[in-house]
Amino acid sequence: MRVEAGGIGINYELAGSGTPLVLTHGLGDDLHFWDGVAPALAEHHALLRWDVRGFGRSDKPAGPYSPSLLAGDLAALLDALGLARVIVGGLSMGGVIAQRFALDHPERVRGLVLVSTSSEVGPRGTANWQRLADGVEQRGFGTGARDASRAFAPGFAAAHPEVVAAAGERTARNAPHAYAAAARAMSDYHWTADLARLRVPVLILQGLADQLTPPGGSVKMHRVLPASRLLMIPDAGHSLPIEQPALFTAAVLAFTGAIEACARLDGREW
Repeated sequence: MRVEAGGIGINYELAGSGTPLVLTHGLGDDLHFWDGVAPALAEHHALLRWDVRGFGRSDKPAGPYSPSLLAGDLAALLDALGLARVIVGGLSMGGVIAQRFALDHPERVRGLVLVSTSSEVGPRGTANWQRLADGVEQRGFGTGARDASRAFAPGFAAAHPEVVAAAGERTARNAPHAYAAAARAMSDYHWTADLARLRVPVLILQGLADQLTPPGGSVKMHRVLPASRLLMIPDAGHSLPIEQPALFTAAVLAFTGAIEACARLDGREW
């Protein structure tokens, strides 16, 4: 479904009932990234998946994009759907958007699920993001840009080449100008210290075999977030929900179930 929100058309899927849970995909993907875990999560939640500006079936305006702009799109989408307070989850770029949303709209967040993401980018990472954006913008998605093998743990990639190939093809279907704008948005953010003011429960999921966002970033977030739990998962890479869907689903539902139980004990309304 599509709705006009924040001045653009945003594509989304909303399924299930219960506590609202939002899932936001990473760079180069769309809401279907979550297909493997969505049915189980929708049995317990009103599950909202959406295509970030520039991806999937959402509008793809020219840049520049920024984390605050993308978080504002999410706020506008929630307004359009009448969802006031939610648990916000995101992977990689989606995790960056989730953090920015919580910092900009803390009153709307009941909890955070941060997967394969970070709260800051160093000079080396900035240069790599900018180089990727420039290359895609100028030459499109060549062999290197569509090679998705590093988005998975090496063992998983070797055992499931068809999954890796499909991920690469999804990347190649993106609009180069929008992909580049989003990559540049991910090249420069630094708010680790700011996370200390977030008082909501946070679940951080990190694969120890993640080749794109090393575990050190999750450790930094865990140390500064006052109410966070960090799960470091062996033999899991960047695409944790695809590689280990049962583990991912169980961890998320245990976390959200605890939030709901505490809310009931406190007599709070969702």
